[in-house]
Parts: sequence; structure tokens; C-alpha cells
Amino acid sequence: MNTTVQAYAQQLEAINYKSLWLGANMMEKIDGITDLTAFTRPIPELHSVAEIIGHLTALNINVINKIKAYLSIQQVYQPDYWRSNEELKTIGWKQLKEDYEQSILSLIILLKDKDDSFLEKTYQEDKFNGSNPFEFLLEGVIHHILYHLGQIGIIIKLLIRK
Repeated sequence: MNTTVQAYAQQLEAINYKSLWLGANMMEKIDGITDLTAFTRPIPELHSVAEIIGHLTALNINVINKIKAYLSIQQVYQPDYWRSNEELKTIGWKQLKEDYEQSILSLIILLKDKDDSFLEKTYQEDKFNGSNPFEFLLEGVIHHILYHLGQIGIIIKLLIRK
């Protein structure tokens, strides 16, 4: 049976591509902004949209790598979690969006053929010197994306008012 793991995959797909009761999905939110807006911090204490998208891409790649390590599949390059605007500008806004989208699609594809028993399997968490079930990881990534989706909305509103 794979109903729960499919529900996680569907949530990831919905947050990024489908209609949400909470407003615009991630792709709608980031597709409409310019390069200038993407790399602008509304105030020094807040990240830019580009920094957040780079961060979410790194988070998604980390999750993909944890699943691939469990499956003994070659892992992919892991970028830093918080890269500077200057570094991200060299990549470009268009590529950052494409990299984010590719990371989401890759994660969804990795989950599509998993059975619910996969959610009980554990991965090693180096940061916290322990292991957690994959269900904890998937719930965390969904929550994290939603958290940053809200931040992006606020950042865009602040920049539009300037």
C-alpha cells in the first residue's frame, strides 16, 4: 500500500503547482517577479526571494540525497543552504527557478513508487547525531516549504510598496 507516501507526494505537487486555499502556489508566486525583485532584500534583516529559493533547492537536494543514500543510489551535488545574493546572481534568477523546480520534481518522482513502509525506514541525521523516519523528513520539508512560501509573499508585498 502506498496511500500515505502518495499523499506526501501530492502535497508537494499541490504546494508548488496546484490551487491552494491559502493563496498562490510556489510557482505562481515566483514566476511573476523580475530579476531585480528576486535579488532585492526589502530590509537587511530579511532574505531575498532568490536566497530563499536557493535555500529550498538545497533543502530538497538534501532530502533527495537522504533517500538516494538509503536506496544506495548515487547522490547529487549538495549546494550550501544559504548562498549569498552575489553568488546566486552569477547563477541567475531563471536558472534558480529551474533548479528549484527540478529539485521538487525529482523528489516527487522518487516518492511515486515507494510503499508506505518506506516512511518507517530511517535515515541518518548528521546534524543531530541520530536517525529519524523518512515520514518525519517528508513532513518537515512540506512544512518548511510552506513556511518560506509565506515569507516570499511578505517579501514581495514589501518590495512592491517601495
